[in-house]
Amino acid sequence: MRDGTSILVFATQHMATGGIESHLQQFCYHINKAGVGIDLVILNSEMLPETIDFFEKVCRKLYFCSYKSSYLRNFWLCLLGIKLSAAPYHAVYTNGQGESVYFFRQLLLRTKKWIHHHHSSGDYYDQLTWGRAYRRALLLANSVIACSKTNARDIEISLHRTIHSIPCFSRQLKVLKKINHEKLRFGYFGRLIPEKGIETLCALSKDPDLNKIEFHLWGEGASYSKLYFEQSSNVKYHGSFRGDEELSEVVSFLDCYLLFSTHSEGLPIALLEAMSVGLPWLATNRGGISDIALDPLSTRVIPSSSKYHEIKSAVLSFASDLNSGNVSKKSQISLYKNKFSSSLLVKQWLEIFEFKFD
Repeated sequence: MRDGTSILVFATQHMATGGIESHLQQFCYHINKAGVGIDLVILNSEMLPETIDFFEKVCRKLYFCSYKSSYLRNFWLCLLGIKLSAAPYHAVYTNGQGESVYFFRQLLLRTKKWIHHHHSSGDYYDQLTWGRAYRRALLLANSVIACSKTNARDIEISLHRTIHSIPCFSRQLKVLKKINHEKLRFGYFGRLIPEKGIETLCALSKDPDLNKIEFHLWGEGASYSKLYFEQSSNVKYHGSFRGDEELSEVVSFLDCYLLFSTHSEGLPIALLEAMSVGLPWLATNRGGISDIALDPLSTRVIPSSSKYHEIKSAVLSFASDLNSGNVSKKSQISLYKNKFSSSLLVKQWLEIFEFKFD
């Protein structure tokens, strides 16, 4: 730790899995590695035991609330805020969306610098979900960070203030040896919710015109049971995955990652993780996705209004280019290293916090 520099990190929630959860873990790890002490507060925690072990290694102090009652959570937060108000933090970093962001920050009177990280798209439909207190938080924070330039512009138009853009942290995965197989493997890993286009992927798996492609799924979510996928023999459900090693196996297994989101996205971490090993991807144009589609052959974006036949056509076109060897993995890996690597993001965050380390 350098010169006792410390920040207080507050997140509205941390579920067992998820992209933002992954970002928060990587943020704490890399910012701490840069010499900044971190105390972490999670208002609604449902994290896995191994995640708690991870945070215990990279943070000085942990404050996790697991109350189900919103009343008890708010009471807990008020007591904690009063307790921490006397601590001499150099800055407070708030992460997530909700009224609690504003109320908790107001309790930390001695901390002058406030950085808020907004992860959603920031578009019109996202703005409809902003409560009065949360909008006030976006106006009063010293700096507001969006996950992409597109999202930052949308928020700027609404709030009439400068919004900075820093991509989310993502895991640099390993490229494992790929085993040759007869059919192309397209698929999805992540949270299994309808908004991620799971039904569309299942529909594609049943299409006879796509019978030369295998479709695979990894993840978990209450919306879909194992039985749901067993009823569709044309898509292979592999269950959940844990940790970098298992995820490296997943991205090495696939030939193309599919994300047919039907809701607002900030910046999907899975797309960056795929990019880190050169895994090509196809996604609907949501939030900041178009900002990271820097290679037109290996990172493809289709309109969010695309109908089934348009999505199918895009999948067929991608498969044709993959079979013809027209898609380069090396260019995508190079783009990731030059624009989204952890070393570059740490420098940007230290500048936002105004920390000047050697």
